[in-house]
Amino acid sequence: MNQDLAHLSQDQIDNLIQQALYMRKRSGSKQGTLDDWVMRVMRKNQRTIEKATEVLPAVVASVRAREVLLELGDEYLTIEPGNFQVVVGDSVSTGILDGERRVILVEERKTKLSRPEVKNARQEQLIAANIDVVVIVVSVVSPPLHPRLIDRYLVAIQNGGAQPVICVNKLDLLGDSAELELLEPYRRIGVEVFDCSCKDGRGLPAMREALAGKTVAFVGHSGVGKSSLANAFAPELGLKTGKVSEGYGRGMHTTTTSSMHRLENGTTLIDTPGIRSFGLWDSGEDEISAAFGEFAQFECRFRDCRHISEPDCGVLAAVERGEIAQERYDTYCRMIGEVGGD
Repeated sequence: MNQDLAHLSQDQIDNLIQQALYMRKRSGSKQGTLDDWVMRVMRKNQRTIEKATEVLPAVVASVRAREVLLELGDEYLTIEPGNFQVVVGDSVSTGILDGERRVILVEERKTKLSRPEVKNARQEQLIAANIDVVVIVVSVVSPPLHPRLIDRYLVAIQNGGAQPVICVNKLDLLGDSAELELLEPYRRIGVEVFDCSCKDGRGLPAMREALAGKTVAFVGHSGVGKSSLANAFAPELGLKTGKVSEGYGRGMHTTTTSSMHRLENGTTLIDTPGIRSFGLWDSGEDEISAAFGEFAQFECRFRDCRHISEPDCGVLAAVERGEIAQERYDTYCRMIGEVGGD
């Protein structure tokens, strides 16, 4: 890429690339390299900034199709995002152009949560930006706990720079506490876990206190009761909720787009759509290994040990001794296989 991009973060460069691809597609032209189109976008953006009047900061509160809801102080405004790829939580600059307020700049993201697009794994799908904490919502019984999904979220959260927290919902349905033992590996590695129930309120006061004043994204598998939990966490929201499909034991989607809500205790809550699978964006073996921090305390013969089948591997020995949870190790191997071809 051109040296003119040297002062930009990778996230800002990615945003420019997306704008360039969109501009090239709209033009129908096949002339010029991607670098040429990126430079064209940069020049266009600079002209836009110089031309805009009444420049004001804003935060993206919701994104729906080609429509963006902006929070400008105490007011909300719906506009078109133009060529910018924005996501809930983005800090942007807006200005008046041709008599309309538009996004003229997306500020550098402090943190983000993303995954590959479902229909195009080479494209990044942003979920939320500038979040302090990502609450991974899971449930017991209906649907049961899915540790593999938790592990994938942990990798994505670490890569994006936010702090992970796990919230177990539907505790009122729990008959056998054995299901909760699946979460012990996460407690051991320092991930805070809140045991909650939307029905009887268990665990909610402690979670409210821990998250007060922070920007928080709720994520999770379809049917875990994310919206119900958000409503119980902050009754002023009144989010739409759904039920778990009796035939398949899977959740019915009720939240279809991410949305941001300012709560009375100073917390900013971002509710996201439920998902049934979660791929990892831009994650190689190093990023995956870093998310399994408990492996680092065990010594291996080789400094570059991948902990798969190497001799004298301290991680493999720890798994056999039960010092590393078998489920977490299995997920690690599956992820390494996805990126490394094992």
